[in-house]
Amino acid sequence: EEAVAEAVDDGVVAGAALDVFAKEPLPADSPLREAEEIVLTPHLGASTAEAQEHVAVATAEQVLAAFAGEPVMNALNAPSVDESAFPRIEPYIGLAETAGRVAAELFDGRIEEIGVSYAGEIAEEDVELITASAQQGAFAPLEWQVNAVNAPRVAEERGVDVTESKTRSSDDFRSLLTVTVGDGDDELSVSGTLFTGEEPRLVSIDGYRVDALPHGHMLVARNEDAPGVIGLIGTVLGEHGVNIAGMYNARETIGGEALTVYSLDDDMPDAAVTELEADDRIMEIREIHLSD
Repeated sequence: EEAVAEAVDDGVVAGAALDVFAKEPLPADSPLREAEEIVLTPHLGASTAEAQEHVAVATAEQVLAAFAGEPVMNALNAPSVDESAFPRIEPYIGLAETAGRVAAELFDGRIEEIGVSYAGEIAEEDVELITASAQQGAFAPLEWQVNAVNAPRVAEERGVDVTESKTRSSDDFRSLLTVTVGDGDDELSVSGTLFTGEEPRLVSIDGYRVDALPHGHMLVARNEDAPGVIGLIGTVLGEHGVNIAGMYNARETIGGEALTVYSLDDDMPDAAVTELEADDRIMEIREIHLSD
């Protein structure tokens, strides 16, 4: 402000008009008040009748957007995304939250690191909101009060290091999103993509290639790749009245360790979990509750 006043007084600048000041109201001893070729008006740009109506409508629209689960434009305390870009990233928001939650549920250590990587077409988008949703999902099993608005702040306060990476190349999918959680020594990754019709799928869990629908009741089993194990799990679930909607089995090598993902129609009773855990061929059973 001092430089503007001096430039006008010296004739370097012919004149100036200002309605915003470093300190408001403008101090009485401000040099801006002394220059005759400077016009000063109060900071009232949004106080006209037309501006007030516009602000009211815009505020109402953003409140409705928040209730509808859509991004709030120009938010000061939340990831913001251009309105025209939102339809392209919207399907990945829920996918990222689910991938983060599954990774956190399956990881045994204390989460100190969260990495979100994007490959293919999605890497060209503004993914700030997607990354925040991945953090929200990773923190969900910890029962913290977390949402996409406060997830970055919660991560900072809890000392969780969050990284984001992008690459335009993707070998198998047009777009691939991967959420990795770790503790500095060990880590676990979950990857997801969109199939035809924007149907979300989890395509990799801890290095195992899978094809899982990311909603409802999900059962993840680590077991020996041995005859009868999948049949045992199906039998136990059936005896406890739990229907299997779908499943996908993946293995490292023949006779090695396998990972199987089951989509269930119902919650899994504790008695069924206990019965399966009693079998030496089953190393781990985890049930994950996802949104429908």
